[in-house]
Amino acid sequence: MYYSKLRAKARASLKGNWPIAVGLFIVSMLLAGAPEVIINPDEYDFSWKDIAVLAFSILFIPMTIGLVWAWVDLSRGQKIGFAQLIEPYKTMFGKSILVSLLQGLFLFFWFLLLFVPGIVKSFSYMMTYYILRDEPGLSPLQAITKSRRMMKGHKGEAFVLGLSFIGWILLGIVTLFIGFLWIAPYMSVTYAHFYNTIRAEYEENNAF
Repeated sequence: MYYSKLRAKARASLKGNWPIAVGLFIVSMLLAGAPEVIINPDEYDFSWKDIAVLAFSILFIPMTIGLVWAWVDLSRGQKIGFAQLIEPYKTMFGKSILVSLLQGLFLFFWFLLLFVPGIVKSFSYMMTYYILRDEPGLSPLQAITKSRRMMKGHKGEAFVLGLSFIGWILLGIVTLFIGFLWIAPYMSVTYAHFYNTIRAEYEENNAF
């Protein structure tokens, strides 16, 4: 089955790389959540603390993209490390923030229309960060547009692929979310293989 093959590829990629994969996930989650814990914004009143948390959250966007790049590299048999997390800061700091904010703005307007169109568009744009790994020269809008085109006819597949992990997700909840330290990298690398598959198909169909 298509989805089981993608998961099998992910397990093969993670074999011998589980420690660094889990480590990358833990570090990225800790850093992303640190500002809110340390600054401790006011619960009810908007204040400078909320602004500080928002600013730090924006500054950590490149790290999120770097984590996606690590999964792509791992899916292609490359070694991964913490260098991937900081790579976007060195190569496309402003662009990585802009592409994320622009993508979020588009989704915001789609969700204003109806919930379902918003969900559909979230799948349309989901390959944006992956595409920037292969084509860093694209502008934010070009990367988002290419993701939309690449996902044409594959949004349902991406959704079902996520559903195929429902058992693992329930296991993660039962284990008080500790299991997600392994489940999250497993799912992420699977989606990286999904990206490799649909990208190859897209390039073949648009070769001329």
